[in-house]
Amino acid sequence: MRLLLLTLSIVLLGSAANAQTIAGPASVVDANTIQINGEVIRFLDINAPERNQVCSQALGDVEWECGQEAAFALIDWLGTSSVTCEVDGVDQYQRHLARCNVGGEDIASWLAESGWAMPYGDCACEGVRAASARAAAAGRGIWIEPFILPWD
Repeated sequence: MRLLLLTLSIVLLGSAANAQTIAGPASVVDANTIQINGEVIRFLDINAPERNQVCSQALGDVEWECGQEAAFALIDWLGTSSVTCEVDGVDQYQRHLARCNVGGEDIASWLAESGWAMPYGDCACEGVRAASARAAAAGRGIWIEPFILPWD
């Protein structure tokens, strides 16, 4: 019995040691990437325009700096608040992949609800999907006018 409890304790402590929380004021790289204390963090579950991305309306005759506007919206919303990120892994660019929040509010969901991000691929993120759909229906953020999706 003692061996079982010791083994279970080691497994649980090992799992806790692998979990990482990064917290502090954030600098915005773009609408889906921040930096906290020198650590680069990419939000899980969303895809947002890159900072230098230009979006085109569906008819292609008008372009606007949607990436810059998305980044500025996140900068304004975060202000000087402390951000807390629960790291879930690392991507091919050595960025931490994480779910982050400010005052208990999930940043990815806020970005989707505000219209500055869309669900990423086949994520299991029903809350983000619903928030993005509401933003599209209301014409918020990148949904203000019909546009060509970045992957199109």
